[in-house]
Parts: sequence; structure tokens; C-alpha cells
Amino acid sequence: MATANTQDAFSDDLNYEIWAQTTKATLIEKGLWDVVENGVSQDPSKIPELAATIQAEELSKWRDLDVKDTKALQILQSSLTDSYFRKTLSSSSAKDVWDLLKKGNEEAKVSRLEKQFEELKRYEGESVDSYIDRIEGIVEQLSRLKIEKSEYQICMKVFTSLPGSFDGMASVLKELMDVHHMTCNSLGDYFNFNGYEFDSATEEDFLVLLNNLRLQSKSDKSCDVCYKNSHNKEDCKMRNEEKEEEIVVEYKLSTEVSLGDLTYDEDIWMIYEYAKATNHMTPYEKYFTTLDRTHRAGVELADGKVIMVEGRGDVKIMMKGGKKKTIKNVLFVPKLNRNVLSFGQMMSRGYSFEDEGVGIYIIRDRTGEEFGETLFDFDEKRMALRLKVVEGNLTS
Repeated sequence: MATANTQDAFSDDLNYEIWAQTTKATLIEKGLWDVVENGVSQDPSKIPELAATIQAEELSKWRDLDVKDTKALQILQSSLTDSYFRKTLSSSSAKDVWDLLKKGNEEAKVSRLEKQFEELKRYEGESVDSYIDRIEGIVEQLSRLKIEKSEYQICMKVFTSLPGSFDGMASVLKELMDVHHMTCNSLGDYFNFNGYEFDSATEEDFLVLLNNLRLQSKSDKSCDVCYKNSHNKEDCKMRNEEKEEEIVVEYKLSTEVSLGDLTYDEDIWMIYEYAKATNHMTPYEKYFTTLDRTHRAGVELADGKVIMVEGRGDVKIMMKGGKKKTIKNVLFVPKLNRNVLSFGQMMSRGYSFEDEGVGIYIIRDRTGEEFGETLFDFDEKRMALRLKVVEGNLTS
């Protein structure tokens, strides 16, 4: 059977995820999905070694499958836009069309994500942790498509956003990542333990770290808290000293109404653009399936006040169609009076927003599944989602 070329197989006039979901449902309903999934073999009567021995019953079964394949092919092609239909003209079976579009979608996804990775920039005032989260969101999507980004590539994205000059850092970074197995997150931990932010690190600081790691391999003492070789982890002052906690403002939440002005249902999640909400947030501890209580930071409000983040973790929700989905890196902010979704974080995960008019959108994940009931909040003049949370019931 002929195979169509996937080059330039995708443009912007077809939402593949939704098309695939609805078309597959139609084919299953009509009893045709098996020929799309498994294909149909060549006409056995035209294969010399089979033609002489094939039974009439077997030939009849093949003809039935061939009829089903023709019907499935017609359904597939008739459901496509003109530009996509033309790209499938060289396909002679339903399986060919389905595989062509699936492969083209994956190639287009990879291309879009690679472009997003290359063009991703750090927002003004954005914390390094938040920027790394957005980078890793793209890296995670690429990994699902079997495209891997190394820790070196991830770290280089971070370093190009820092104010200092790191022109001579390529070889240093490669050794840190490839030989000593450090990650962007462990680098951030190292600098925090040593009393300064990732943003303020200099090339000299990285060279000191690298030298300590080199010496560790020759020493009988090793500390993976401060990465010095003069003591073991259990004797580390950084680990054992109790320091006065300093509130570091890493996040922002700017809303049109003050926190005390309104009350919100527990299942309502307000959606804010990145400039107004840098991260997903909730005041409900019971929502978390995992919660890192060591994560402490401040959230700056529109009036300049700061409220505390008392943890960060995962929240599991039930999508509209019954599928369970985990929302990662949600901040636990007890003094909030609402749940918050960051539009920027949602877009970085590949979620789509379909305009239904009057400020209402259907919000879908990467697979085309709909999140939940979309609402419009007239007090804040913005969109919200009603989500069913699968409570984690964590205990303190």
C-alpha cells in the first residue's frame, strides 16, 4: 500500500487531538476501528502462492474487511479540512491515513516544542525556580515524544537568563552535569545552602563548586549538602544549624479585588495571566497528594503585602470526562481565599483554550480532554474553572 509523505503534513487548520478523539469514537461506534488499528492485508487472490489454495470462506472474510476499510477511509478523509484531505490522497487505506496524521502530529508537536524551548525567555522579575519549572514543563512534553534534553541543555537555558557573564562555562557545566551528576535544581540548592541566590552566582562560584566535587572523589569525607570535602553530611553545619527564616518573595498574585472582599466556592479555580499570578496556588491542604513542607517563600499581593507559602506539591483532579490528572507544583498558601491557576503555567504544559465567546473558553489538556466547567466571574471579570479535586487528605 502507498505511504504518504509526512513532510509539512500539518498546519494550523486542524486540531488533531480533538479530531482524533472524535473520529476514533465514530469509527468504534460503526464497528470500523479494527481495520484502522490493524490494517488490511493484500488481496490474497493476487498473491500467487496463496491464490491456488485459498478457501472461498477466507476470501469472503478478506472482502468484508476490505469493504470496512473503504468505509473507514471515507469517514477519515471526509472529516478532514481540504488542506489535510489533499495530503492523504496518496494513502490507499484507513490505517495509512491514520498513521500519517498521527506521525505528522507528533512531528509537528516536536517542532513546536523545540521552538518553544529555544525561544523561552525568563519574565522580568521571575524567580529562577519558576523559570526552571517552565523549562522542565517543555522538557517533560518532549520526553513523552522520546526527545530528551540533557541537564546541560536545561542549565544553559537558565544561565543565559542570568545577569552575569558565563562565556567560559561550557566545559565547567558539562563536567558538573555529566561527571558529578548535578542538576539545575541541585545547583540551586547548593547556592541556597551557601547563603546566596542562583541569580547572584558568578563564574568563580561555579569553579569553587567544581573543585570541591573533584576533591570529594579523593577524600574519605563527603557532604552532599554543601558539597565540601572537610566533613560528612551528618556533621554539616548547614544541615544542623537552625537559622532564622528569611521571607524571600518569589511569587506574585495581583487581583482586581482584595483577598478579603469576596468568598469563593472550594471547587472554583480562578485563572490569571502570568503577570498577575506566577504560579498555581490553593489554601486547602487537604487537596494535596504530595506536599513538600520545606518549601517556604512569599507571595506579593497587589497592595505590596506578602503572604506566606507553606509548601509546594501535587493536586489531583477529575477531568470532565472522568480522567484523573495531576497538577504539579501547586503552592500551599493558607491565607488565600481562593484557588488560583496560572495561565502561563497552563500554556507551558501545552494546554489549549478554545474561544466560545463572551469570555468563555473550553480548556483542554494536551490529549484534548476537557478540564471542567468553565465559568465567567463578573466580579473579577475573568474566567474560572470548576474542578473536582481528588483530595489527598494529608496529615501534618
